[in-house]
Amino acid sequence: MIGAASDVRPRFTWVRGAIWLLPSGTSIVVPGFHDDWIRGNQDRVPGCANVCDVVLKMGWLSIVAYAEGYVEAMIPSRSDYRAVSLCAEYLRRNQDHWRNALVMTMDEEGYIRLTTEDFLEAKVAESRIRGAFTRGTLSS
Repeated sequence: MIGAASDVRPRFTWVRGAIWLLPSGTSIVVPGFHDDWIRGNQDRVPGCANVCDVVLKMGWLSIVAYAEGYVEAMIPSRSDYRAVSLCAEYLRRNQDHWRNALVMTMDEEGYIRLTTEDFLEAKVAESRIRGAFTRGTLSS
């Protein structure tokens, strides 16, 4: 069973807070922290101990939407066509809810910073995700 009816949302529905974005585009709401959810839901994510495991073994994306229009996404790899497309589609359909996004991958250090302007032309966001990383730490 992937999700109970009470915590599954329709395809590409925006949720403030933490979710798992499934390959179908539906999402599972995560009350609190992803790692706490994983420990309590081993029937849904068997053998997974942390966010990296779920992203890599299950193919689910970790999405966290914060205040002030900021969102973080974790994908398996920027070379994973399905994951890049899923992440970009989620952000594209929800542009009214965010301004800045960081996309991180499990196989490389660094991140991809996106803004809603990256979605003005078709496939620009996907190209940016598949392109070069920004290395280093974030500063405010």
